[in-house]
Amino acid sequence: MVDVARHNSEAWDWEVGLGNSFTKPVSPELIKEARDGQWEISLTCKKPVPHDWFPELKGLRVLCLASGGGQQGPILAAAGARATVFDNSEKQLDQDRYVAQRDHLDI
Repeated sequence: MVDVARHNSEAWDWEVGLGNSFTKPVSPELIKEARDGQWEISLTCKKPVPHDWFPELKGLRVLCLASGGGQQGPILAAAGARATVFDNSEKQLDQDRYVAQRDHLDI
């Protein structure tokens, strides 16, 4: 029987090595913009999530599930949220750790 969780973890770890767009950390410039209140996050390749889907982010506790990759969690943290990122891929989480360290974010 296939261990689905392990397969998923290994697949996303592999994607990080390939440079899949969902695995590339956001730039320092995007973090600065988020700190200045100009932010957006995407869950697909096509369209950002509308801002009116979010409450005020300052101090809000946000759980980012299956969202490693150095993108959503860091942007939300830079915008003022208290973001916690959970992902099955250690390499995807490494991307978040990288951005957090680079940009002095508490994730």
